Amino acid sequence: MLFNSFTYLLFLPIVVASYWLLPRACRRYLLLLASYIFYMSWIPAYGLLIATLTVVNYLIGLAITHFAKRRKPILILGLLFNLGALCFYKYANFLIKSAWDVIGWLQADLGLPILRPATSPVLEIILPLGISFFTFEFIHYITDVYRGSAPVRSFGNFALFAAFFPSQIAGPIKRFQDFVKQLVEEPLFNSSYFKAGLSLIFLGLIKKVVLGDNIGQLVGTGYGHVEHLGTMDAWITVVGFHLQIFFDFSGYTDIGRGSALLLGYKVPENFNCPYLAWSVSEFWRRWHMSLSSWLRDYLFIPLGGSRNGLWRARRNLLITMVLGGLWHGAAWHYVIWGACHGAGLVLTKEWQNLVSRLPWLARLRPHPLWHWSGVLATGFFVLVTWILFRAENTSQALAVTQRLFALAPSGEVTEMLLQSTVPVSLAVYAAFLLLSFWHDRLKQGDGSYQIPLIESATCWWQTSVSARIVFFAALSIVILGFAPGKVEPFIYFQF
Repeated sequence: MLFNSFTYLLFLPIVVASYWLLPRACRRYLLLLASYIFYMSWIPAYGLLIATLTVVNYLIGLAITHFAKRRKPILILGLLFNLGALCFYKYANFLIKSAWDVIGWLQADLGLPILRPATSPVLEIILPLGISFFTFEFIHYITDVYRGSAPVRSFGNFALFAAFFPSQIAGPIKRFQDFVKQLVEEPLFNSSYFKAGLSLIFLGLIKKVVLGDNIGQLVGTGYGHVEHLGTMDAWITVVGFHLQIFFDFSGYTDIGRGSALLLGYKVPENFNCPYLAWSVSEFWRRWHMSLSSWLRDYLFIPLGGSRNGLWRARRNLLITMVLGGLWHGAAWHYVIWGACHGAGLVLTKEWQNLVSRLPWLARLRPHPLWHWSGVLATGFFVLVTWILFRAENTSQALAVTQRLFALAPSGEVTEMLLQSTVPVSLAVYAAFLLLSFWHDRLKQGDGSYQIPLIESATCWWQTSVSARIVFFAALSIVILGFAPGKVEPFIYFQF
């Protein structure tokens, strides 16, 4: 069940209406049932997987507290269990194939007499949706209980934390302390939450369907015919994915956060204008923020963080990002992508240290040109490294990069762009961002300078229910009109 499918657009109103109509004592059980229905709509058998992981981690959390003197071995057992499940489903075939390739290289190039079967022993494993996300939530839970947080005593609350459908498949990665607190407090209907939730859902659908999916068609064509890409085609393809992955993933987060708000719950924000970051480290503070903070708290800091000298700090940063790249996908090009960002973070730290030591450079930092040159440099770095992320393998990534500078005539991708709705959609979205920024700046001021059109539209929106109904109905028509011919899955579902 995709967030951008008609099935979900029927499922969500039924769940929301039933939730608020039921007695308060029954609401959490309805959400738990709905969450399992949502997850099992893909592959019903994998409902048993998440249920098993939930039961085991619930018991581990209680055992860590009850057997305090043996809590470290219990934690290690829990980590091995969770990482073992993740590695089996996500990395077993990657490890087998890598070993197979090494054996083939030793046999063919070095002539070593190594026996191997005629075909690669690849396992038939279907990756469970969202396993990377809810496994990280379980690891966070048992680790924080080990560090002193109180375990969740109610199994129903813990099961809902693990299965909550608005964040189940592609995050954000929740912290149990914040989420379970909301369960205990029994959220009441909040009209401002409801309005904000609807707005986020429609914004997410526009990002995903109107922008991300249409741009994705250009990107798919480019990566599907790399050998025929002209220079302009290659740049459209690369810049297109730069935009597509943001619209796709942030659109998913908006729909998930909006769905949670309709039910009275808050889940973490995941994006904060990441393409306006002025350094690689700032980019990771703004992009996929729940993953960035998880990697910091449960990988970088346990490795030693920045406590044991400069060299070890840089080493820990590289290890963290390489493993973060591997988390995104079981392939070497994801590992290289993570290593590139690790190197980018290390170079950023070194550059900041150099600037702090040189007074003449430090004096330039307040200048706007310094800031915006950092934004451009960071944007270009992220743009180029996305090639590795999107490509099927490193060979294709190199081929796309070469086509960027091939000076070849434009072809199919350029023609598709000119005939598509993408330029108009991007222009309208940019205008929306400018108006939103303008309005926010006016609200922060003293109100002495106002734009009549913006102020009257805001007042109309805030005071009139019929206005919101008309507006959302019009948005629905726009989304349907601009939608591609088929429903496209979200990029981060594969992780």
